[in-house]
Amino acid sequence: MLEENLARVCAAAVGAVLAVAGASKLLDMESWRRDARAQAVWPIVANVLPYVEILIGATLVALPPNPATLGAATALLLVFTVFLVVSVATGSTVPCACFGAVRRRPPGWRDVARNLALMSLLVAAATIAG
Repeated sequence: MLEENLARVCAAAVGAVLAVAGASKLLDMESWRRDARAQAVWPIVANVLPYVEILIGATLVALPPNPATLGAATALLLVFTVFLVVSVATGSTVPCACFGAVRRRPPGWRDVARNLALMSLLVAAATIAG
């Protein structure tokens, strides 16, 4: 029981972050689209991504951890992390837009570290949930 609860807490923590990130983008879609365009994100991805983040986030919060949701969240964070590493390594000054217009700063190594920590929580949830 304790292990199951710990797995749920790990998954829910990541889910909350994803849901907030998606909701932040939706609250100021114009700024999100502008930043996404500046980052060369395809328009279809920019339009769909906030909903994907909210859906995966809500699933992680509301349901017990399962391989499909944990895998989808990990894959999403992996793509984000690779994007961040490339942005930081090339010295991009375009705002990260990870949380919509809430944060207006270029991506940095702390964003990469945050994503690695979130992926670690997903791995922990998967390991504990077995």
